[in-house]
Amino acid sequence: MKLKNKVALITGAALGFKEGGPSIGSAIALKFASEGAKIVAVDILEEMGQKTIEQIINNGGEGIFIKTDVSKTKEVKDAISFTQKKYNELHILINCAASYEGDIFRNVVDTPEDDWKKIIDVNLNGYFRFAKFAIPLILKSGGGIIVNISSCAAFKVLRNFCIYPVTKAAINALTRTLAIDFAPQIRTNSICPGFVRIANSEGDRTPDEIEEWINNISKTYPLKRVCTVDEIANVALFLASNESSYINGECIIVDGGRIVSDTHEF
Repeated sequence: MKLKNKVALITGAALGFKEGGPSIGSAIALKFASEGAKIVAVDILEEMGQKTIEQIINNGGEGIFIKTDVSKTKEVKDAISFTQKKYNELHILINCAASYEGDIFRNVVDTPEDDWKKIIDVNLNGYFRFAKFAIPLILKSGGGIIVNISSCAAFKVLRNFCIYPVTKAAINALTRTLAIDFAPQIRTNSICPGFVRIANSEGDRTPDEIEEWINNISKTYPLKRVCTVDEIANVALFLASNESSYINGECIIVDGGRIVSDTHEF
């Protein structure tokens, strides 16, 4: 029970769109609950967010769901206020909410300004808002942990894929500033996954198409497979526990070694 009696707020904690499949946020919520944490699951998707909590409770854990749009300051403040009223403390903040609204596979010239603003308002500003309003409660609770879910895209970009890497690089910068400004009371780190198999990424592909697609992606990784949500959850647990007590301000790449290759051909 590495997180016994800890209160953990996790944004983007709803199950995936596709038949309630896995998401990174829901996997972290389930993992933390299994280690004794009281979970505050936050997401804009109410039905799938409630299903995350149902799974936690069915497994013997404790948690609540708060429907929240992370792009709305009032809703973020309300989520923190509700957490304080419910538990009177907060020890762990996991920023995981992300938006893929619009066509993100474009260069700067072709990117609509509205898409740029919307995605940044969730993927970056949402992290800022939750850090801003959660940190006072974490400090009041005696200190704690912040983990920001970033991406390898912050380090190695692709052609015609502009907005997403920009938000993730900014998240890493935010992580480092939080790590300096609020240590030693709060340790802050980010996780930078490569491709992770989640329900939302599979689109409208048939089962056969999904397997072919995943197999082709797997060939580009040294470990010959893609990452699972549970593997990201395990890293989050490590960073949220005392086992990582001297790690602060780090952006930890979890991509099976792909980013260290110059060619991605194996």
